[in-house]
Amino acid sequence: MLILATLLCLAGLLFSTSFLLRKFAGLNSLLNYPCSFALTISLASYLHYLSLLFRIDYRLLLAVPILVTGLTGWLYFKDIKSKSLPPLQAASNLKLLVMAVAALVLTTGFNQYVYRWGDWDAWAIWNLHAKFLFHPEYWTNLFLYTDKLRVTHPDYPLMLPSLIAFIWRGLGTIIPFVPIAIAHLVLLAIPLTVFLALNRFGHLFSAAIALAIFALDTKFINVAGSQYADTLLALFILVTFIIYKETTAGGNAKLLVLLGFFAGSATWVKNEGQLFFVVFSFLFLLQNLRKPVTVLRYVAGALIPLLILLHFKFVLAPANDLVHASRGAELLDLIASPMRYLLIAKYLLLTAFEYYWIVILLSAIVLFNKIPFVRTFPFAVITMVLLGYFAVYLTTPHDLTWHLEASTDRLLHHIYPACIYLMLLKLSATSKSDFWAKWQ
Repeated sequence: MLILATLLCLAGLLFSTSFLLRKFAGLNSLLNYPCSFALTISLASYLHYLSLLFRIDYRLLLAVPILVTGLTGWLYFKDIKSKSLPPLQAASNLKLLVMAVAALVLTTGFNQYVYRWGDWDAWAIWNLHAKFLFHPEYWTNLFLYTDKLRVTHPDYPLMLPSLIAFIWRGLGTIIPFVPIAIAHLVLLAIPLTVFLALNRFGHLFSAAIALAIFALDTKFINVAGSQYADTLLALFILVTFIIYKETTAGGNAKLLVLLGFFAGSATWVKNEGQLFFVVFSFLFLLQNLRKPVTVLRYVAGALIPLLILLHFKFVLAPANDLVHASRGAELLDLIASPMRYLLIAKYLLLTAFEYYWIVILLSAIVLFNKIPFVRTFPFAVITMVLLGYFAVYLTTPHDLTWHLEASTDRLLHHIYPACIYLMLLKLSATSKSDFWAKWQ
């Protein structure tokens, strides 16, 4: 019975967030669905973490979202009866068919790459942390034995482990199907979100191109099938840029709260998400210095994710292996080495051309058609994030070659879906793109 309550809780969160996005944020397009999915994932993770922190019984944890769903359902039927709620856009049969075919191809590729407990980081970090969080009596042991568990990085944020443990507790047992299912859903969510976001502005051709890119990209599917948190972070970065586009395209001003929430929630996925949030927020605040209401709405949305992250980092998590106070003299030596700059640039460029060449191709098309992109807000964010990654490699205490080989492809994976979306959106929305127009 507990698993039924868990599924009802998740379904209720999905329904409630979908309804509230329509009613209060005016998100009546099909983008409502992926945004609700991302909200459900993050809220389930936050609720489970807070339940562990405050020692709340699991059954009570499930009861709260279910009660909220009941209230939301009452408001929904009330609005339907009074016809005060605009209908949610429906997808045509052709679009549904295209999305179904893409999902089938992606699932086939996923099944070829997925392992029982995932690749190295999945079973050594993310799934292992979830096993600690499965036990409400002993979960803090993850942060007590730092000498023995240092290799598992107990300082890593807990969105993915919390979500896995939340469902495991509903099942009453630890099984590999749960992290596999979550990885599969996140894999499907990214291409479908890009498709719906591009189609939102009538760019069906570009939307179909995006689906084809992801469905045929074995590297993208492979990373998603590894059960790492990298694809989940890529989803939140993507959704952040999509909501930003909605706000600049004249969307409901309340979407700014959602923008802050998604940008802030990226920090709860991986440490790299904290870099993204800092860069995105800094540039967003600079852009809106003379709009205090806009800034306040954004900050209000980011407040809950940040408070949870700050508590985790300052109360529970041990020091990060890359950032701690005793590295002053060492950092100067690392920064002063010109060979490190060349090696980092070499790995980044080679990885980009080997696995993410489609982004380079789309960028070349944008430049060839003289489409303004370099001075845009998204370009500035992505550029500064890449510079941040470069700085991390430059100052890493680990062997630089090993660090680059182990992580370069995954760092670029974080921004890859967002780059596909942004490039295709720019090509589709610019009338000067003669190259693109003749293919439509």
